Amino acid sequence: METVAKTATRPGAEPVPPSRPDPEAAPAAASRGLPRWVSLAIRLVVIAAIVAGIAWSIVSQWPKVRETWLGLAWESVALSVLFALAGMFANSMAWRAAARDLEHRISVPAALQICMVGQLGKYIPGSVWAYVLQVELGKRAGLPRARAFLATLVSLGLTVAAALALGLLSLPQLLSAAESTDSDYAGSVKVALIIVAVLVPIAIICSIPAVLTRLVQLVLKVLRRPPLQHSLTFPGVGRVIGWSALGYTLFGVHLWLLTNAQAAPGAKGLLLCVGAFAIAMIVGMFAFLSPSGLGVREAVLVAAMAPFLADAGGVGAAMGIAVASRLVFTAADLLGAGAAALAAKRTLAKTA
Repeated sequence: METVAKTATRPGAEPVPPSRPDPEAAPAAASRGLPRWVSLAIRLVVIAAIVAGIAWSIVSQWPKVRETWLGLAWESVALSVLFALAGMFANSMAWRAAARDLEHRISVPAALQICMVGQLGKYIPGSVWAYVLQVELGKRAGLPRARAFLATLVSLGLTVAAALALGLLSLPQLLSAAESTDSDYAGSVKVALIIVAVLVPIAIICSIPAVLTRLVQLVLKVLRRPPLQHSLTFPGVGRVIGWSALGYTLFGVHLWLLTNAQAAPGAKGLLLCVGAFAIAMIVGMFAFLSPSGLGVREAVLVAAMAPFLADAGGVGAAMGIAVASRLVFTAADLLGAGAAALAAKRTLAKTA
């Protein structure tokens, strides 16, 4: 017996043409059998876990950062938050570019909601929760789960490639810190550099569109989903890497602004902050049990910034700046998620 599939137009994504029904709609239909109260309970548990993770992150770090934080000029903090938000916007556009190259166009408000609200999942211990939330939010925006998962996977892989390229700016300083015998962070930095060394060749190979296309087709085959109708393109991959590189550069400027409030790192310090922050963020992804790479990211940043803060307190001041950076990011995460959710809600209201 033939079944006629009904397609609904979602505000975030282009509708699937009637002539080409979406085979991925079946799992979505099956998931509608989940009782509404169970779905609501799951959402409440996730929200409670995120709130608890954010609260613990702030409370646990405040004693370490209090003195440094109170010594920062409010202008530096405000600008730092703005640059962190700008970096998050760029990373959201990288995800959108990946979805576009995977044959799905997503509106800017929908992409911002998927990425900025989804990334709050990183405050739950376990690195996968942010990506799980992104996939679910992508589905709500009209993107099939498999495609949302692939967009996240592709953008994550190409983001790593862009971050590693920028990380070369801080490599000499981190190598020096790893070889230091009197550094408390030498061990952590060595682990970070080993991770980077392993990731570099993998990132280079996977950034080739032909190779990336084969990997995507393999994932779709494993998920029993229809293959892509065309290969990933150099312009598409370039857009993802370009947006990602811009995002990490803006994150580095955010860190430099905080450092500049305590010392005068200059242009060399700016390049170092960009490179160190890129490596710190990537290495933090591998701290699976730590919310948002807590502790690992700070070790890399302290090793990079300590020389510039020698006259302002050395390692102690660097630690204060690194933790202050995390608090700024927490504020930016909340502001960005709230703004993105509001923008998506307004767009939904206009199209209703």
